[in-house]
Amino acid sequence: MPASKPYLLLYNSISALLWLRVLLTVVSTYSDPFIYTAVGRWARWTQTLAALEILHAATGITRAPVFTTFTQIFARCVQVWAINYGFPRVTESSSAYPAMLFAWSTADVVRYLYFTVLLAGIPVPKLLKWLRYSLFLVLYPIGIGSEWWLMYRAATVTASPLVAGTFYFCLGLYVPGSVMMYSYMVKQRRKTLSK
Repeated sequence: MPASKPYLLLYNSISALLWLRVLLTVVSTYSDPFIYTAVGRWARWTQTLAALEILHAATGITRAPVFTTFTQIFARCVQVWAINYGFPRVTESSSAYPAMLFAWSTADVVRYLYFTVLLAGIPVPKLLKWLRYSLFLVLYPIGIGSEWWLMYRAATVTASPLVAGTFYFCLGLYVPGSVMMYSYMVKQRRKTLSK
C-alpha cells in the first residue's frame, strides 16, 4: 500500500464531512437572510483546505492534472476570500451565494465520497459513480454563474479602481476557464461511464 493512501483516505473523508456540513447548513437556511453568517466561515475554510489538492497533483500523489486542479481551486479560493469575505454585504444580500454553495457542496460531497470509497477498496456503487460524473452537468453552470454574478457585483461596488479592474479581468477569464473545466469533465464522464 503506498504511503499516501491512508493520508488520501483521511483527507477525502474529512473533506466529504466538511462539505456535507456546508450542504446541510445551506439546505436548512437557504432562504434565511443570515445564511452568510451561518455558513460563511465553514465554507471559506473548507474550500481553503482544498488547496492541498494542488500539492497532491503537483507531487504526483494523485493523477489529477495540475493546471485544471489549480484553476478550479484558485478560482474558488478567490471567490471565498476576495469576494465573499471581502464584500460581505454583496454576498449576504444575494441569492447567488446559497446557490453557489449548494452547487459546490453537492458536487464535493459526492466527489469526496467517491474517492473515499475508491481508496477504501470498496466497489463503487453504480449510482455514486453516475452522480460523480453527471451532477456537474447541472451544478457547474449554477456554481459558475453564481460565482460570476457575485464577482460582478463586488466589482460594481468597490471604491478601488485596481480591485474593480482585477475583478473585471477575472470575469473575462470565466468564459474560457469555464469552457475548459466543463469540457474536461465531459471528457472524463465519457471515458469513465463508457467502461
